[in-house]
Formats: sequence, C-alpha cells, structure tokens
Amino acid sequence: MPDYPALVKEKKAEHSLLDARMRRDADLLYLQKYVLKDALGTAVPDIVNLTLNRPATFAAYIISALGRTNQQTIVESEDATIDAHKIEEFQDAAFAAADNLLQRLPGQASLGPFADTQLCIRGRTARRVLFRVVDGEVVPEITPWDGRYTFYEMGKDGLKWAAYETTRSKAQLELEYNITIKDSKAQVLDVWDSKGNEVWVGNKKVLEQPHSYGETPVVVSVVSLGYGNILLDANRIEHEGESIFFLIRDIVPELNRLASILQTLNMKAVKPPMVQTRKGGGEPSEYEDATGLASITAMDVGENITPINYGDARQAAQMLYAIMERAMDQGSLSSIDLGSLQFPLSAVALVELGEGRDQIFLPRLQAKSLLNKMTAEMFTRQVLQIGGTVELGTPGHKRSFSTKKLQGEYTTSYKFFAKSPKTDIARMSVAAIAERWYDLETILTEVLQVEDPKKIMRKRYVFLAEKVDPLVLRHRIIMELLEEAEEEGDENASREAQIMAATMGMTLAQIKAGELPPPTPPPSEGQPPQGLQPLHGECGPTRQPPLPPAGATRAPVQGG
Repeated sequence: MPDYPALVKEKKAEHSLLDARMRRDADLLYLQKYVLKDALGTAVPDIVNLTLNRPATFAAYIISALGRTNQQTIVESEDATIDAHKIEEFQDAAFAAADNLLQRLPGQASLGPFADTQLCIRGRTARRVLFRVVDGEVVPEITPWDGRYTFYEMGKDGLKWAAYETTRSKAQLELEYNITIKDSKAQVLDVWDSKGNEVWVGNKKVLEQPHSYGETPVVVSVVSLGYGNILLDANRIEHEGESIFFLIRDIVPELNRLASILQTLNMKAVKPPMVQTRKGGGEPSEYEDATGLASITAMDVGENITPINYGDARQAAQMLYAIMERAMDQGSLSSIDLGSLQFPLSAVALVELGEGRDQIFLPRLQAKSLLNKMTAEMFTRQVLQIGGTVELGTPGHKRSFSTKKLQGEYTTSYKFFAKSPKTDIARMSVAAIAERWYDLETILTEVLQVEDPKKIMRKRYVFLAEKVDPLVLRHRIIMELLEEAEEEGDENASREAQIMAATMGMTLAQIKAGELPPPTPPPSEGQPPQGLQPLHGECGPTRQPPLPPAGATRAPVQGG
C-alpha cells in the first residue's frame, strides 16, 4: 500500500493556510481573550482589554437554528416498480440506528448536531460509513469526522483514500490495539482506501485489514461558499468551504480593539492622568493625595494640577464603533434576528429579514443535504452487498427490510426547511392578502413556503369536508364516540353515538360497515326543501303560533 503517513504530511503542508483559517475561526467561537497589541505585535500596557461575545452568539444562533430545521427524505424514480416510500423508510431507519449506536459512546455527538457545527465552523465535514454483519446482526456504523483533521485524495470515481488524524489517550490505545506506548497520549492516523484500512499510532502501523466494499467508505461534504473552487489561484485552498465567520473574521478583532480603547478611555475619565506644574520642578504629589475625594492640596501661585486632554479621540472611536457594528450586522445577524429589537416591524419587513437570514443557512443546508445523500447512497450499496433481509431502527422500533426492495434506479434527495415563528406569522399576513389573486397551491408554495404543499392541501380538504356537509361531521363524531366508548368504557358515549346514528336514519352496525345514509327525498312541488335537522337548534327569529279562531279562548302562556 502507499506510504499514507507521508501522503498525509504532504496534505498538511498544502492545507497550512486552511488550517490557520480554521484555527482563527475556533478562536472566535471560543471567545479567545483579546489583548490589544501595537504594530510590532507587543501587548500594550495599561489597557482594559474587552472580548465581545458577538461571534459566539452568532454561532450559537445559527447552529441552533440549523438543528431546528425539518428534514424531508425524497426518493424519486421513473420506474413504476420502485417503492419510493419503502426506500425512504429504510434510509430513515438506517440513520436512526446509526445515531443510536453513536449515543452509546460517551461524549460522542449525534450525526445531526455534529454536521451542523462542522459545516458552520469548519465549512466541511466527513463521515466513515461501515454497514456490516457482526455475529449475524447488521452493525450500522456512521462515524463523523472533524473536517479540520480529515485528509483525502480525489480520484476519477470518488475518493482514492481518506485519513483521519486524532489524539487518543494511552489507556484507549492499549485497550483497543493491545500495544504499549510511553506517553500519556499519541496521534492516531486512521486510513481507508478502496481495498483496506490501516491504523498508525505515531510512526508505527498497528493494524492493517482488507474490506470488500469496493470503494473508500468515506464521504466528504464542503460548503459551496468561499470561491476557492471557482477562482483557481495558488492559495485557493484557504478560501474553500468558508465558515459562518466568512464576512466578519477580520472585523471582530477590530471591534474588540475599539471596545477596549473606549473602555480604557472611560477608566481614564474616572482616574485621568494628570500634569502637575510646580515651581522649581521636583517630584509630583501622590495621585490619591491630590485627586482623592475631599482631598486638599496646597499649591503656590502659578502651580496647578490638570488632566491630560485627549481631544476628540473618544468621539472618533465611537463613530468608528458604529461603523463596525453595521458591518457586523451585514456579515452576521442583526439585533432583529437575535431577538433584541425594541420596536415592532411590518409583515413585509419581517419576510425580507427572514429571507436575508436564510442566505446564511442556505449553503450549510445544501452541504448537509449532499452529505446525507452521499451517506445514504453508500450505506445502501453496502446493505445490498449484505443481501437478504436486514433489521434496522432503534430499540422498540426496529423494522425488517428486504434488500430486493432497495434495488433499481432512483435518486435520493434531502430537503431542509428553516422555520422561524416571526417569519411564519409575517408570511401568513402576506398570504391573507394574496388570497385575492392567487390559488391555494401557489400561496402554500410561494408565499408560505410549506414543506409539502400537496399534503397540506389534502389535509385542508379533509378538514373542509365536515364544514361543507353536516353528514360528514355527524359521521366523524359518531366514530370518535365509538372509539371513546371502546377504549374508555364510556356508556354515555355509546348511547350518544346511537342517538346520532338514529338521527341519520341508520344503525351503528350500518355505520361501522361503511354504508351510506339514505338519500334525502326531493321536496314536493311548491314546498320549500327540508334540510337536515340543525345540530344546535333552529336558527333565525322564533316563529309565532297561529292566531286562534274568532271567539276562541287563547291558551295561557306557560310560565307566566
């Protein structure tokens, strides 16, 4: 096999600028303490250094919002024999089973949150996919890899090889590989290609094994933002797969610098440096003796103590700070997105702001969709190699899938929908006006942007059925009453169901059998049509009884 440690070393050299970028992004995420330095890189003394939380807040909001997105699995094929729904269920069960396996490992993040964070901060991520049979049981292993420590080489048909470098403890290594190491931890290189797997601990190969997948069982997804794969300059790797800090990476340190300067000026306003004029020179007075509260300092004529004037430094810093704040809003999230706005906005303004925020999500969602697509296609190929019937899912929810149902030509895609209550309410306001000109499907698709417009339309028509026809409403009520009587033993519910069935001119047995109520006879000529018995009594003005014949005594009204 090739000398993979040497190949990885070459890749590290190629990725040096990219690695430096990722290190800077990690410092922004972890709010590395800012220290104001001069042009030579030396820390400036007597500065109140401030580290603003803007990048961490921005990252937390975006990562959390990505975690709240709804995923929809879509399998499509022109082959009528393909059971798309069955394949979708298989893929969902496979991902659930792999996630369940990851949760058994202490401290290991599940697939979704790991991918979200990676695509936001690293701009790329990878997964090792190994579906295999162990002791007669399918082991659905999907291991997430950190994009910063993943190295690979592309070939004509995919990855030629992929390697993952980690640092592991002495106890872990000795237990797993039955080796002895001197230090408390060591670097581990896990390498996979189309034929086998090698594991290197330090400079020593501790494992070499073949596999039968016929391909490198690793998938890699890179965010399509940064232009490094379009503008093919010599240093393009540095600009491939940008993080969410793409537009604010250089602004944050300058914002911290200005905040530190302003806070230092504030402190100097409280305890400003002084200039003391004394006859004959000599040593200055003690600062606290001369400037303390209720202090008295004796001076001769011509002597004084005055603070140093900094001119308009404070005003210039405040003006620049406002410029930086606007740049941060344009490159990250505004106060509206972060929920700190103190005044209401119109529906149209909220929709526009929501669309602007979606531009931050979109490249991440596209990369996540591609990652899941490649993962699903890979574990499907591996399961087809296993053949027969496989059982996948989580404990208590496992299902059996025939691999024959997974064969054929079809495409898989994953759609993600980022939802925000504020934006949804705003879209509903716009939709109410759009009803004058657009049909329901267009409103659902273009205005409300729901995940499955046709499903929503079907559910709406099902709901409207009881509004249009009272018989449908009666039937639904009867079925719910019967279910209540059966599950809870409610005799009143059963009795009420019989009463409503009798009102329809049917028995409960007929309704359970799915028979239709007798048709309403057409009204006789000259007579108004007789409608159904009102559900809640007769509406409209009360009808007055006819007057008695002349000379007859009117019956007294009951109740006075």
